[in-house]
Amino acid sequence: MNSIPAMTSQKVHDYLTEIGSGWQRKGVAMELGCWLGASSIALLRGLVKAGYDLDFWAFDKWDTPAPQVVKAKAQGMKISAGQDLKPLYCDNVGKIYSKIKAIKGGMPATLSGFNGSAIEICIFDAPKQEPVFTGCVRALKNFWIEGVTVLGLLDYNFYERHNGRKRQQFRAPVDFMEKYGSHFEVLKSWDDECPVFFRYVKKITMD
Repeated sequence: MNSIPAMTSQKVHDYLTEIGSGWQRKGVAMELGCWLGASSIALLRGLVKAGYDLDFWAFDKWDTPAPQVVKAKAQGMKISAGQDLKPLYCDNVGKIYSKIKAIKGGMPATLSGFNGSAIEICIFDAPKQEPVFTGCVRALKNFWIEGVTVLGLLDYNFYERHNGRKRQQFRAPVDFMEKYGSHFEVLKSWDDECPVFFRYVKKITMD
């Protein structure tokens, strides 16, 4: 896992593995925004340890905008702008787990490819702006399990790195929790990290 460029820290990866290890056999796991697979692998290491035997759902554009080229190069990997990274993702995670449902394209539209199984672990990475964030929630919330589903918002505090219009745009996960926080409990947060993890505890009815 350490050889694959990542946008999240080792401590967050360790927690993803812990979450996977606690799989309760009540639903599938998925990640929205997977890049090269480092965070998926961290989660899957725990899931495999727990005996996970369901499909792992992965959604991403995998289209490599220029900033991703720079981030990968800084971590020792060469990729090209516009490169289709889905085959590389599938190769990386396939070394850990074989039942991968990787769906390429923009969200929330591509979530229509999900089969409607109950969701036990739901990781949001790419969705952090509107209308994409709320669109993804609307597409998946009916499959969340009250008292069980873990919702990981990996860019929850990402807005703090920005100013002006971008700061407001990237507040989508925070704005959502300010409105619907009574439907969740916080499982894990860090003072120096973007992600926050929640447990879904009460059914949401959205406007």
